[in-house]
Amino acid sequence: MTEITLSNETVQYINLASKYSKARIIDCVLDEGKLVFVVEKGQLGLAIGNKARNLERLRTIFKKNIRFIEFDEDKKKFIYNLCKPYRVLNIVIEEGNNGCIAKIEVDQRDKSKIIGKDGRNINLIRKIAQRHHPFKDVQIL
Repeated sequence: MTEITLSNETVQYINLASKYSKARIIDCVLDEGKLVFVVEKGQLGLAIGNKARNLERLRTIFKKNIRFIEFDEDKKKFIYNLCKPYRVLNIVIEEGNNGCIAKIEVDQRDKSKIIGKDGRNINLIRKIAQRHHPFKDVQIL
């Protein structure tokens, strides 16, 4: 895992989200009006809440789109979690000296969605993956 530096703003987001959800949040990324929280393994259900109440409450408080992702020590599983809700067919992790490359095969219908407008979604996936594991790149096949 690489060194994660949090700004004062993201620390405040984490503290407030933890207070309302009671989940252990380990990271927060703010990206174009979207807040993405990475929660410890096993904390996803608690973070979202019964009938998504915590999620809706946080959307109202922050006035931003909120997303929770479950952390996993297993690189492949973490990449899979980052790609939800899109249908992932296969993930191949290629290990190298400078880091690893994740190659994600997705359903053709989801390919444009997972990449996103101007590559927003894949860039966010890449950014979060690199914050928590030694990924050099994340590619969509």
